[in-house]
Amino acid sequence: MRILILGKDYSARKFFDLFKKNKENIVFSNIPSNENFINFNDTKDIVDFCEANEINLVLITDIDLINEGIQEAISSINISAFCPSIDAITICSSKSYAKKFMHKNKILTPKFFVAEKPQMALDYFKTTTLAQAIKPDNSTYQECPQFCETQNQIQKNANKLFANGNKRIVLEDYIEGKNISLWVISDGYSAKIIGTSAKYQNNVALFEPNFINKELKERLLQEAIMPTISALSSQDEEYIGILGFDFILTYDNKAYLLGYNHFFDELNVDFYTKGFDIDWAQVFDSTLIGDVFQKYEIKPKDDYMLTIRQNEKIHLISAKTKSNLEKYLEELDFDLSEYYEAKKIWKY
Repeated sequence: MRILILGKDYSARKFFDLFKKNKENIVFSNIPSNENFINFNDTKDIVDFCEANEINLVLITDIDLINEGIQEAISSINISAFCPSIDAITICSSKSYAKKFMHKNKILTPKFFVAEKPQMALDYFKTTTLAQAIKPDNSTYQECPQFCETQNQIQKNANKLFANGNKRIVLEDYIEGKNISLWVISDGYSAKIIGTSAKYQNNVALFEPNFINKELKERLLQEAIMPTISALSSQDEEYIGILGFDFILTYDNKAYLLGYNHFFDELNVDFYTKGFDIDWAQVFDSTLIGDVFQKYEIKPKDDYMLTIRQNEKIHLISAKTKSNLEKYLEELDFDLSEYYEAKKIWKY
């Protein structure tokens, strides 16, 4: 297969390395320093390159490129581009749009408010009784959500976000519980859960099957995942690709949807590129054709996997059992303080 990867992030690099291992693949990318590096000036450059080099599959991990309409341009010349369309990806690129989308489609999400000026955020906070998570609307903005309990904290963070170019921000009721992510693959009309994981401080992530039981997983599929896929389809905005769902699970077993992710992030991508014995290029191509759920059973090699960031590098540890995972982890010369803090939150 002749593959082009568009994206310069950690996930793009990981899939480049994975696809390159298959000697039958010829893999190009716009990742500097990689072999077969191609420097594109614009969309026309990309389209011309795909035609001239008879590319079979384009994987786009860069959300900015998706928002520029690269998928539509490539698809117009009958070349498969694995990523959502410019319309479908809005649920990932705009938090305010995503929250309104959830509310419209009756998907349980924390109460929220969209502010277009700092004063609007402050005025809203004065009417609430709960602490607020304050978030930039733009998903590509690098700052993490800030949790605010005072008017001073709201004003400071709102001023900072607007000063950094955000046109709107989202305030969301802070709900205590366990954060988890469900990752699905979607052909635009249906979706299948391929993994469940949780992160801590963007430095540790755990992939394991027992974060949620089968009953809750099925409930999330029926109450959040499929309503999202179906609502987009009904708007002629079919979501084709990988889609992450971030939930907060409360102590009384309620699950609130916080937001969407358009592709595996850097703490999750190793789970899928190293922990699954599957040809992802073929899976992506089959998703675009529409027969992926008939052809593939997407299961991890090991039930338990953990990624941990140490000295700016991300390491993957995997095992058949949770006890063995911890045994392997403790044999390494790593600072495990954050891992032990994460365990306290992941288990209750």
